Amino acid sequence: MNMIQLNPQIVVFTPLGPGLAYFIIDYGMSVNTCWVIRLAKGEIKHFDSNNIRIEGNPTYGFPLKPELPDSWKQVKGYKDHPLFSSFLNDKEN
Repeated sequence: MNMIQLNPQIVVFTPLGPGLAYFIIDYGMSVNTCWVIRLAKGEIKHFDSNNIRIEGNPTYGFPLKPELPDSWKQVKGYKDHPLFSSFLNDKEN
């Protein structure tokens, strides 16, 4: 098992809303990586790597804004958070 502390934290998108990733836990080859996320309202949750989206880097050809599943966009945390509400509005235009 390996645990990595992210310093600085990474802005992430999750099924429960936006948050900051603080740790990544790798349990080995047979288990997906676990991300430890502080959600916008202060909750700490663990997410499977399949349920995390991060911003890209246009320098390397990755779009800055990741594609979010439509079901994620209905989560209250996205619409209420100023950074992410503008993100959603940009995607809709």
